[in-house]
Parts: sequence; C-alpha cells; structure tokens
Amino acid sequence: MDNLELMTPYNDIVLPTAWDIEEKSPFINIDSSGLKVDYTGSDDYEAAIVQANNPIPSQCAIFYFEIKIINKEKNGMIGVGYCTKQCDKKKGDSVYINKMLMPGQGNESWGCGYHGDDGYSFCSGSGEPYGSKYTTGDIIGCYINFTSKLVFYTKNGINLGIACYLHTDSKGILYPCIGFKSHGRSIEANFGNEKFKYSAMNNEDICNKFENSLEWEYQKNVCFYENMLVNLTNELTQSLEKEQSNVFELSYRGKIFFIIAKYKESLKDFSRVLEIEPDNTIALRYRGEINYLMINQLMT
Repeated sequence: MDNLELMTPYNDIVLPTAWDIEEKSPFINIDSSGLKVDYTGSDDYEAAIVQANNPIPSQCAIFYFEIKIINKEKNGMIGVGYCTKQCDKKKGDSVYINKMLMPGQGNESWGCGYHGDDGYSFCSGSGEPYGSKYTTGDIIGCYINFTSKLVFYTKNGINLGIACYLHTDSKGILYPCIGFKSHGRSIEANFGNEKFKYSAMNNEDICNKFENSLEWEYQKNVCFYENMLVNLTNELTQSLEKEQSNVFELSYRGKIFFIIAKYKESLKDFSRVLEIEPDNTIALRYRGEINYLMINQLMT
C-alpha cells in the first residue's frame, strides 16, 4: 500500500477549540487565546465550571484533549472531564446548574471528571479511586469513545485505564470542561493546536519509524471520524492480504484498532509485528498498554 489517504469530508464540522468566554462563572478568567483559565474565587468551598465553546460534534467517534496544570496551589482542587451544557441564557443572565459541583459530581445531567486533589474519577455523582493525584506541571488527557462508550484519562502521556462508560447517547451534547475550587488555580488547554503528550493521539511514533507513513491530517488529531477510520482499516486489510508480513501496515492498522478501542484486533496485529521484529518498540509499547486496558475493562 503505497499511499495512505487520510482525507476527511468533515472539514466544515465545528469542534471545541477554546473555552467559552460568554457562558462562564464570574470566578473564571480566560486569556486572549481562549485556552488559559484562571480561577479567582475567594471561597475555597465554591466550585466553578468552565466548558468549551462548542460541543463535541456527533460525527466524532473519538475525541481527545489535554490540560496542562499551570498552578494548582496547595490543596487546590481541579477536575478535568466532560459535561452536558452547564448554563442556559435566560433574559441575559446565566443560570449555573452545577455551580457548587465539580465535573462528574452532579446527578441532574451526565458528566465525568478526574480530580487532582484525590485521584478519584467521578461519573454522574458517584466517585471511586482511579489514578494518582496531579499537580502543577502535570498534563492530563481526556479520551472519550462514543462507539465503545468508554472514557479514560492520561497523565503525562501514560494511559490510566478505563474510568467509566457512557450510559446514554451523548453524541452532540457533551462539552470538554474544567472545574475549580480554591483561589489561584490555573490551567491551559490543548484542543489539538499543539502536539499531544499522549503519543497514541499523534502519529509521530509511526512516522518516526516508517518513512512512508503520513501525518494524521484530520482536524489535528482531536476528533477521529468513524467512517474514515473504518475505510482506512479496510484498505490496510486488503493490502495485507497481498503482503501479510508488512510491518508498517500491521503497525498502522494495529494503532487504528487501538484508537477505536478494538483492543483484541489491535493486540493481534502488534503480536504479529513482534513475531517478525521481536524488538519492535512500538509493538511492545502498544501490546503492554492493550493488555492493561483489557484487564482493566474486565474489572470495570
């Protein structure tokens, strides 16, 4: 397979690109880039949530974004996740539905969040131990898969395992969101405007090893369209029928299967790569992560 055409028919789709500067808590300051957020509330017991400027479009099968913690302060609370719309305009005023709640703690609407002060994952009000705490300098990633209906988070490029599952059809109504408690909290978002810390959402691991691979060209990696990924895996499958030991194509298909959470298929491809190249670092890395996720999935 000489060329991998990663074109998308969805160039006019509106994606989350920044934080919403209009419908936000009065305790939230957003800089001119729309990406950096400071929490200025003086009451350590009052929470504020800011959501992205647009919901994740229904055409997205997978969505991913990252947050860098610029300033967490001592004992400060930050929650990263997804939520339904947090405010409605009524006569020019914003009514904040979850004013006193962090992401994932509300029962009225679906939401999820990974909280830095205790490492808990919350989903629609219920919380449980999930990952380690996070603080200033850490980068937290949020992955959501509408097909497999799962959510996981990453910390500094490491997958922390499945956090929860979607329990409703949430396509087109979920927003990336951040929650704060305590004065002085500060974060900066990456909605695909920069390279992600979590390399599975980039293409550099494949590109650095194989000269004939292309960069992901669609929407800067932030949104993965199901039809396009299915078509690409079908093309790779047809090509592999002719050349079953093509390490590049096995790796590429294995990574796409990984991205769309078809872990058994991905494991099969990367295991085949290791039969051909036992020291292939890409295959070793993905196989280890897949085994972890599959065990985690059975336990969730």
